[in-house]
Amino acid sequence: MRRIPYVAVVMLLLSAGASAMMPPEVYRKARANAPYHVQIAITKVDAPRTGPGGCLVEGQVLKIFKNTGDRLAKDQIIGFPVACYRRGDKVPVGGTLWLDTDQLEKAEYMEVYLNEDGEGFTPALWNYHILQKLSDTPQMPIE
Repeated sequence: MRRIPYVAVVMLLLSAGASAMMPPEVYRKARANAPYHVQIAITKVDAPRTGPGGCLVEGQVLKIFKNTGDRLAKDQIIGFPVACYRRGDKVPVGGTLWLDTDQLEKAEYMEVYLNEDGEGFTPALWNYHILQKLSDTPQMPIE
C-alpha cells in the first residue's frame, strides 16, 4: 500500500474547510462519479494526537459494489485519508464530513466511495460512513 504524505492530507482538509456546505446533489454526484465503492474492515487508524486533521484509515476490502477497471480485489488492504476531530475540537465550517476520532478508532467497518490519484485512494467528497456491520447492499446508495 502506498502511503499518503501527511502534509498533503492536512492541506486537502484545510482547503476544504474554507468552502460553504454543499448541496446534497454535489455529494450524490461525487458518489455517482467515483470509480470505487467498497465496505472495508478497518485494520488501522493513524490519527493526529490533538486537533482536527487527517486520519489515515487502512482496511481490508470485504465488499465491492463498484470497481471500475477491476483495480480492487476482495481482501486487498487499502488506505485513504478521512477528516477527523476529537470531542471539544473546533472544526472549520464547510462541506467536510468530520468523523469523531474516538468512534473511528473503535469502529470495525466503513463504507466509502473512492477516487484514485497518483498518491493512492482518496474518498470522493467525504462520502464515507462508519458501519456497525457489513451488508450485502450499500448503506450509502448513490440516490
